[in-house]
Amino acid sequence: MLRNILAAIAGYAAIGVLVVLTDQIFSWAIPGFRTLAMPPLFYFATSLVTDFVYSAVGGYVCSAIAGNSSHAASLILIVAGEVIGLAVVFARWQVMPHYFVLALLILYPLGIFIGSTFERRKSALTSAPARRPL
Repeated sequence: MLRNILAAIAGYAAIGVLVVLTDQIFSWAIPGFRTLAMPPLFYFATSLVTDFVYSAVGGYVCSAIAGNSSHAASLILIVAGEVIGLAVVFARWQVMPHYFVLALLILYPLGIFIGSTFERRKSALTSAPARRPL
């Protein structure tokens, strides 16, 4: 169980680092980005795509660390992330576009599922026993 929790924390940390780095790139590439009252539409569109990809990366990391119990670890990551996401939605509802925060809540578990499934399939292929020649 501890390994599952640590795997979920590692997956969430991976997502967080990637999101923060992307926001740093935006603030560096777009003059005055930090002072904008509302970021431009392309920021939200790009952020949805990158956050989805980062969720898949987080699911992959989580599943790779959890090993045989990757289903449980991925579920922990999804539930914990959605709870945190809901808290952010309530806190930032008046500040961020509603479509953006709702889309993140929908795309996050899908990304985790895809990344985790990809890792499990890769792991199953590489750990398959070799066939003996006839």
